[in-house]
Amino acid sequence: MIIHRPLEEKELKNVAKWTLVFGRRKTGKSFLIQEFIHYDEYFFVNRDRTILSTGNGKEVQVDYATLVEIMKRALESGKTVVIDEFHRLDYKFLDYLHAMKKSGRLILLTSTLFLAKKLLSEKSPLLGLFHEKQIYIIDLNDCISSLQHRRLDKRELLETAIMLREPINVAYFDSEKNIQEGCAEVLKGSVNAVPALMGEIFLEEERGLSKIYESIVRAVANGKVVSGEISSSLFSKGLIPKDSPGTLQPYLATLVNIGLLKRIEVYGKNRFVYKVPSPLMRLFFYADEKYGISQRRMTDAEALRIVSGLMPRLVEDNVREHLAYKFGLMEAIAESKDHEIDGLLMKFKRPEIAIEVKWGQKISSAEITRAEQVLGATNAKRKMLFVPDKTSVSSRALEIIDPEDL
Repeated sequence: MIIHRPLEEKELKNVAKWTLVFGRRKTGKSFLIQEFIHYDEYFFVNRDRTILSTGNGKEVQVDYATLVEIMKRALESGKTVVIDEFHRLDYKFLDYLHAMKKSGRLILLTSTLFLAKKLLSEKSPLLGLFHEKQIYIIDLNDCISSLQHRRLDKRELLETAIMLREPINVAYFDSEKNIQEGCAEVLKGSVNAVPALMGEIFLEEERGLSKIYESIVRAVANGKVVSGEISSSLFSKGLIPKDSPGTLQPYLATLVNIGLLKRIEVYGKNRFVYKVPSPLMRLFFYADEKYGISQRRMTDAEALRIVSGLMPRLVEDNVREHLAYKFGLMEAIAESKDHEIDGLLMKFKRPEIAIEVKWGQKISSAEITRAEQVLGATNAKRKMLFVPDKTSVSSRALEIIDPEDL
């Protein structure tokens, strides 16, 4: 199964200048280039710094001097050269790029945040030479589009699309299997894969901090979504010297920049909440923090129970994000003493759309009345209730929408 990503494909195809493609591991960077971008030479740098030339359907090992010579000759001829995981080369390679003539098209791929930041810093000699393209997990709209021809009901469509946002989940997709059963299978098979997704985001210069970064993601996945709660969690584990939310801000900013976390404003308050955008990471770290699944064997029934329990939250976050993008508005949430609004979509600090998400098997009249009261208390122009299937739900006060409307 191939999920097309038309916006990323178009941007990468239409850029004529040298391009730096970066992002977390396993977001589909290499696949996008290999499948949808024309190139003349493709090099992959292994962890031991051996180099494979994989162009023209052949795989040949070359040394550094050969790579430089082939690259120089191809670029001078106006051709396109790709170097995947280029950060594994010596730093002298960056000096060489700075000195050489900027002809042809060079595409560099890296999963390392440290080098991406270094290349794009104000003092970098390469600043301005590259078009910068960060690749995140797959857009929900692209996943929904890829499933349109499948025989899925509305609930299955959305839950499947959410899980397919993580590219490594695509291999697990089976149209004959219940999606939550498929998610449970993914969860059981991710004990080693998910921690490794954070692997090369940090080079040796930041390797000592990787435990802190992972622990922050774990805390957020486990529901500690404000900086004070995150700080207390890390302090209790002895990872930071004092319980101070202020000291975590650089770490949180780094995780947001690389796409491992996203930051959402709390309406009317001078604070933010943090979310884990990857459904797979959120599932795994939530399950590991709460039930220690990496330390023991997990049954099918337990995995299914964990997925079923967390799915409504995944739906809530994905629907809010998707509608914000669709309407060109900013995501926010709203909180009060007795309730929380799942989503406020903002325009110039003003609420345009208020959203409540109900993902139960059956939506009761009491739940609809409660949603009417909660959303009615906002000054948003539009008030929406998102449900699995709107054909059996009605309200005079709210717009009822379902996965088909996405």
